[in-house]
Amino acid sequence: MTEQRPSQAEVANMAGVIERLAGELALAEEPACFIVALEGEEDAAPDA
Repeated sequence: MTEQRPSQAEVANMAGVIERLAGELALAEEPACFIVALEGEEDAAPDA
């Protein structure tokens, strides 16, 4: 039997999925002030 290897398109697709998920994970771990800024809550004071 011959070993099947993924095509370059499949590898590129998987790399894109991993990159997107890594970005989503990084966004989920951002400090609360960053999330508040994204949501448009301008009256919240930052913790400094």
